[in-house]
Amino acid sequence: MKQIDIIRTYAQKRCLIVDDLAQARAHLKRIIVDYGAAKTDTAGNAQEAIDLCQKHSYDLVISDYNLGQGKNGQQLLEELRFHKLLKNTALFVMLTAESSSHYVLHALEYEPDEFLQKPVSHDSLRPRLDQALLKNEYLQDIKSALDSNNIDKAIKVAAALAPKASRFQNDVRKILAELLLKQHRSDEAEAIYALLDPTRLPVWAELGLARAHYQRAEFDQAETRLQKIIEQHQYCVEAHDLLAKIYQNTHRAQKSQQALLNAVKISPRSAQRQRELGRASTLLDDDQTSIHAYRSALRHAKNSCHEVADDFLNLADSLIRQAKKSPSESAKKLTEEAQQQLASAEKRYTHQPIVTMRNHLIKADLLEEQGQEQQAIDAVAKALDIHATMKYSVIGNTSYELCIDCAKTFMNRGCGDEGEAILQELARLNQDPELAIDIDKLLREPQTKEGIAYAASCNKRGIEHYESGDIELAIDVFREVLRELPNHIGLNLNLIQALTSKAKNKQLSVAERLILDSAFQRVGEPAENAACFQRYQFLRKRYDKLSAAQ
Repeated sequence: MKQIDIIRTYAQKRCLIVDDLAQARAHLKRIIVDYGAAKTDTAGNAQEAIDLCQKHSYDLVISDYNLGQGKNGQQLLEELRFHKLLKNTALFVMLTAESSSHYVLHALEYEPDEFLQKPVSHDSLRPRLDQALLKNEYLQDIKSALDSNNIDKAIKVAAALAPKASRFQNDVRKILAELLLKQHRSDEAEAIYALLDPTRLPVWAELGLARAHYQRAEFDQAETRLQKIIEQHQYCVEAHDLLAKIYQNTHRAQKSQQALLNAVKISPRSAQRQRELGRASTLLDDDQTSIHAYRSALRHAKNSCHEVADDFLNLADSLIRQAKKSPSESAKKLTEEAQQQLASAEKRYTHQPIVTMRNHLIKADLLEEQGQEQQAIDAVAKALDIHATMKYSVIGNTSYELCIDCAKTFMNRGCGDEGEAILQELARLNQDPELAIDIDKLLREPQTKEGIAYAASCNKRGIEHYESGDIELAIDVFREVLRELPNHIGLNLNLIQALTSKAKNKQLSVAERLILDSAFQRVGEPAENAACFQRYQFLRKRYDKLSAAQ
């Protein structure tokens, strides 16, 4: 493109400059206008920028990272993309005086089109901006299709451009492969990466290949590739994130937590990553780490589109669990903080029934910890009342993580039907195969073919040990599997059968009796027409007989 064409391109763009310093805004505006962009507006903070983006469609946004009080430039970018106030065809350029890797790496995670260190001058900004504009013009048809939510068309346009020789050819290939992975077309995405020189694969291609392996459940291959990426690019935070998912899927909870700790060490300002670390730590009963992670998630999500009720509730839940393990003085401080978090969630999310239900259920735990048994019973009753009158359409407008957490909290309270009802509706609305297995893991009977196959494979190991006469090992296997599928009726009945079989020859310990009680509670009272009714009745009678004898 000739220089005159670049000037004409600037003239067609509507631009927005965002900086909290009036002098810096004026300086940048003079530069951009001098490039040919006469239609240039300015904003002194993120909220002003959002307001302007609601009124106008900007082609270029140049924002400082530090915008004073309120949202920073990173949060502005997240907000604009989250609310679709910035088109795919627009450019977002981030400027920063920050030199800390924590700030830089977090800003780069949301992939601004350019990331420049301050100060910038007329001559230093021009070549980088020209290059970004030229690339954007070349990719315009792909991005326009994405703005129309037409991924199939975007893939078609990118596939037509990919074979053409151009300095932006690899940019097209990157977008095409990522779009294919979004549609779970991993084989086709892998074919795109195969067009690149295998001896000099860029990091984005290595990561893409790891994601392709992950989608096909080829976890060993994905893990090997990610370990190689981390060895060569230790600050590639996305590799640590995906490695954590692989460890989670292969039942290596400790390693999953460590991978997330490594990622947080590199880029601690991500609320989503801190949230994942909190969840991973909770699974390990590592409440101290989960408390720290949820506190960080709340801090970094403040003023952003990533602020969610889950963090308040999960932090309160973790604080209460830690209080139960702590000396009285420490426990008092922890429960006070838990009360504050529950009050904040109640105030901020008054009209969200899923939030309110879980709030009452967690509050019941807190009241029990404080010895207020009747108030705890009342709190559970309030949650059940809300559930009884709730319209299930609200589930479609609530995050799936919060719905699952609420269902699990009901189930842990012995309210299996209420938890199951939430999960059933979530399963009906869900289109994600990965999420389908997460839901099925909690249901009494899996619904999807993926969930059924997963449960069957988990169950098989325990049955093999039981049938070979190794009852102790069968019990261990069923207990391990039930950490993944805690409400599965068949698995709970298998555990009950293994424990009652052991009790014929050896008296059960107090802990084992509690495990039996818990398993019966999770199974509940099957209906007479249920497939498991006769087996349940048989095991119940056997258990009652053993209990009477002991």
